[in-house]
Amino acid sequence: MTGRILFVELRRTAVVWFGVGLAIVAAWSATDPERWDGYWMAGVLAHHSALDLIWPLVLAVGATYGRRDQASRMAELVATSARPGLVRVAPRAVAVVGCLAGGYTGGVIEVLARAVLAADHQPTGWVWPVLLGAASVAAAGLLGLGLGRLLPSRLTAPLLAVGALAVVVGLHLLAESTGSRVPLLGPAFLGPADGYSTIDGRAVVGKLVWFVALAATGWALYAAATRRSRLLAVLPGVVGLLVALIVLPPVDEAAHPDLQATGLVCADGTPRVCVSRVDASALPELVGPARRALTLLAKLPDPPTAVVQQVSPHGTAIAQRRDTVHFELLIYGDGTIASGLPTLEAEILDGAGTWACGAALDDVDGWEPIQAARAAAGLWLQGRDAAPDEFWHPVQGMVEEALATLRSLPADEQLARVAALRQAALDCRPDLYEVLTAT
Repeated sequence: MTGRILFVELRRTAVVWFGVGLAIVAAWSATDPERWDGYWMAGVLAHHSALDLIWPLVLAVGATYGRRDQASRMAELVATSARPGLVRVAPRAVAVVGCLAGGYTGGVIEVLARAVLAADHQPTGWVWPVLLGAASVAAAGLLGLGLGRLLPSRLTAPLLAVGALAVVVGLHLLAESTGSRVPLLGPAFLGPADGYSTIDGRAVVGKLVWFVALAATGWALYAAATRRSRLLAVLPGVVGLLVALIVLPPVDEAAHPDLQATGLVCADGTPRVCVSRVDASALPELVGPARRALTLLAKLPDPPTAVVQQVSPHGTAIAQRRDTVHFELLIYGDGTIASGLPTLEAEILDGAGTWACGAALDDVDGWEPIQAARAAAGLWLQGRDAAPDEFWHPVQGMVEEALATLRSLPADEQLARVAALRQAALDCRPDLYEVLTAT
């Protein structure tokens, strides 16, 4: 009987089409033609990030179905059924939740299929964002059903959608300003997760507890027929919230580097050139330019002897090694290595083979002289006297001025200035331009 009711729910309502629409939205959100298909975890996280928009929509869809009995004046008739309330509402709840959660999960299939064909490394933790996303969608659907039945107004669904969106935005803003674990209660927020990281086990357990508790509250509200049962229905959500806040880690500990993904794969021979396991397919393209760059850097005192990919956000300070060029690597959608400069060799020589740091990421005025000095040092190592046209125009004049100043000096002094810049860049100092030009 329950199976027949479920079939009727699926056939006579639009919930299946809502699920299909959700799959399309989720798949579209994960699509990025500039992202290489082999970035498995990055694709899964892009799909997961769609929950910021999907979760409020699912809550509204659930509320729309939750008020259906009252809207059709069937509530009293349905309540006379001899079956327990939790069992009576099960077919519709399963239909709504199954279609919506299934639609969201189906949206990641294309990402996974492309990753299987292109990826050099399959991350072990990719399943957790998908599982957490499906659980959050199920919780939103059930909570929407319960609130729709509790507040059977036509305004309930749109107000819930707007309110949920405001909460999601508020949690993101809270994450930027504090280290609180509260933002992890949001449907899409996973802390500092990226394509080279894995989700901390405490974050997975805490979020699952929270979503299961929300789902239980939603189901209980949907089945409740008395004021007492409605009050008791809130209990799972409250308990789940308290448990989740105890289990969840601080925001900055919610994700950590995946040691398998960031493990190094090195080219045969010397000098040493290495990339992360995730980016192993780019190694053949990188080896030639990297070794040519090391040859040019060899003219400096105590030069680097290796090029190694550094998996860190651009512009952040890292523990640089004098004997290693720490190189940021990104693969384009067509499988080629992305470069902000005309060639990979120039990219590696930028800043005399050092990591870009020395100013806050949003400090545009602070970065301009740093970038100009770094570019001038790289061009000097290549034997060039002018910045190419591809350079960013705000710093092009500064680059050419620094090069002209450098070229006007005796050869030994030129070498000393570039060596001094390299040392300052290794220390992440902000005064690279002054060091290079002695101004």
